[in-house]
Amino acid sequence: MDMDGLESDQITKAQVHEYTRTAKDSTDSSKEEEATVSDQHSQQYSQQQQQKQLSHQQQQQQQHHNRDDVITSTVPADDDDGDIADEEEEEGLYQDEEMADADEDDEDDQYDLDLARIQTGQAVAESGFLLNPQPKSLKGRKCLVLDLDETLVHSSFKYVRHSDFVIPVEIENQLHNVYVIKRPGVDEFLQKCGELFEVVVFTASVARYGDPLLDILDSSKNVHHRLFRESCYNYQGNYIKNLSQMGRPLSDLIIIDNSPASYIFHPEHSVPISSWFSDTHDCELPDLLPFLEDLASKNVDDVGLVLDVNL
Repeated sequence: MDMDGLESDQITKAQVHEYTRTAKDSTDSSKEEEATVSDQHSQQYSQQQQQKQLSHQQQQQQQHHNRDDVITSTVPADDDDGDIADEEEEEGLYQDEEMADADEDDEDDQYDLDLARIQTGQAVAESGFLLNPQPKSLKGRKCLVLDLDETLVHSSFKYVRHSDFVIPVEIENQLHNVYVIKRPGVDEFLQKCGELFEVVVFTASVARYGDPLLDILDSSKNVHHRLFRESCYNYQGNYIKNLSQMGRPLSDLIIIDNSPASYIFHPEHSVPISSWFSDTHDCELPDLLPFLEDLASKNVDDVGLVLDVNL
């Protein structure tokens, strides 16, 4: 056997093997580089998509905030409709003490306020009060101030199959349907109150929502006056229904509102009522009528003496 030939053959095979291994390593390295570049592109694309999605969500949240702000009761200026139920318990332990201190401060602040003074930008009647003088047809009647949302009706921008009526509301140049459900007994309640009192619907919602709603809800014209957000008193970022600005004697003023914050200045003139959303078995409005009929009597000189729970 030719040993030189065999050695030459073995060298050739070794060279081929080395070449093959080098080529394979080069290919693997190239694939790794391609994979790295691909991963980078994928990450960049993913980040871009996340940014687009976040931007879209922020736009939607802002639209929802602007839309929901049309229908509101008492809304803090910095309220973002956030759910604080998931806050840590430790933080909640200190909240009660802080709220108690804040309530004491608020109470002190109230005594320093001139409640009859009209604020800058607040809408008033020609009289300089929220209402013009009582018309002759209503002379001698006490004045009943009624809240709208969650007191007389519940409204939603979401489709409600059993809604009583739907009103279109323009928000940022777009029409949105508002689905309205009437609280059980509201028609009878308004009719009877219209016979007994000078009735004012005072809502912290805007007029472009409240006016068309009341046009339908109060087709019999039992409500004598309508007041909206621009007539509210701004106190620490909240919309307050300030009875001292109504232009009626406080002794003749009654307010029914599901939100106690709305009548923070005059709790002794309030008739509490629960917030209503959809309970078809609710009967609070009809149940209030006998009591309101008693309050409307000329034998009651000062409603505050009857309603003040502290007396």
